[in-house]
Amino acid sequence: MKKRTTVAVTAATSALLLQGCSGNPSDGARNYPIPSSLCDVEIDADLYDQLFPPGDSIETVGGGVSAYGWVHAGGRCTVYVNKKPAIVVDSFGSTDEAAGSGPLAPGVAPYLQFRMFDLNMDDAQLVEAGPHEVRVWQDFAAIHIPCAASPSMDYTGMNIAIDLRENADRDFSEDLKEIIEPYALDRIEMMGPGVCDNA
Repeated sequence: MKKRTTVAVTAATSALLLQGCSGNPSDGARNYPIPSSLCDVEIDADLYDQLFPPGDSIETVGGGVSAYGWVHAGGRCTVYVNKKPAIVVDSFGSTDEAAGSGPLAPGVAPYLQFRMFDLNMDDAQLVEAGPHEVRVWQDFAAIHIPCAASPSMDYTGMNIAIDLRENADRDFSEDLKEIIEPYALDRIEMMGPGVCDNA
């Protein structure tokens, strides 16, 4: 009986040691596959590679698609790596309806204020002024896209942000400049008809 307990403890200790040595994120290795989608929007892994930090596990919380396959027009979706937030995608429409649930003015600044993002507009690079307003910080990007029509939601525009502030202490701005607009356009298209129709 004693011998069997010793063997079990030794096996458990060996397993823990192996877990500690293999795939330790401190060695800078990424031991999980880059997903084919970011918060339910298909992505090119090569373009998004730099956004995914080293680690062993990845999990997405929030977002989701409806029974019709549409992504939700508003809300946050978070990608966790090793149970820590790495990438947050936020979507919210603007509206000039007083009873609406979004910012009452178009543009990135009212959106950031409405969603209570603690960011200084003076620190942002204005990548594009119109028709899509694109602003990029070192670890955050936001875009406002006017809606030509929004019969089901009364939106005047859609705001999308990619937030990397919990990710790593480095400058992601060049990567964010490349991906924020195409990602946002794909996301809006996946929100379904009547939300923010621009075609």
